[in-house]
Amino acid sequence: MMKQMIYIHYSNGRVLQGVVLAFGDRVVRVAVKDSDDAAEYRLINRVWVSEDCEVVKMEFVDATHPAYDVDPDPPEPVVDLAAHFQIAPRVM
Repeated sequence: MMKQMIYIHYSNGRVLQGVVLAFGDRVVRVAVKDSDDAAEYRLINRVWVSEDCEVVKMEFVDATHPAYDVDPDPPEPVVDLAAHFQIAPRVM
């Protein structure tokens, strides 16, 4: 499953970047970049509204969009999957 990037445009000019976590009937949940908490937006009377009751516009970005890029500084892996593990001999 491919993660869907999204830009959330507020009326004051602020733009948040995030990844869609869940998209349901009139609700979208977004992991917002540089935020510890996910945000939820609701579709009310054909307008998206933030948790703070601000009207926002959603811009869904796909992999062909120029703004969709790979993180230039990806996190280090926790486990080295390339390491060769020795298989223990069967004991029983």
